[in-house]
Amino acid sequence: MIKQPSDTDLERIDAAFNRALAAEASARESVAACRVEADRLLADAEDHARRLVQRTDRRLLAVQQIADASLQRALSELLDRVAEPLGDGLDTAADARLNAAIDTLADEMIGAGADAAVGPWNRECGPS
Repeated sequence: MIKQPSDTDLERIDAAFNRALAAEASARESVAACRVEADRLLADAEDHARRLVQRTDRRLLAVQQIADASLQRALSELLDRVAEPLGDGLDTAADARLNAAIDTLADEMIGAGADAAVGPWNRECGPS
């Protein structure tokens, strides 16, 4: 024979279900709160990363500007030294050799020597 639950049993079962439902609702609220907090933390991290990249870009630009200014100063000093006369101590032959060496070096630096090395060939169209 099957025993019928008493009213006390039904009340205890009801109370247990209600506690389980309340615990589930509380857990859902906690999960939702965690999602909101995770979204906030992610947004904060992305903002921090964006500011870090911007600060790094500003610093790199400043370093490049400092390097450019230093390079410009060094180049200017070098050009000032090159523009200074060498003096009258060179004889004509030494002066001619020095000028020829400077011309050859300049041709090498700008690639003019490569055109002369090609000879009778036109670089773009073959023999000239």
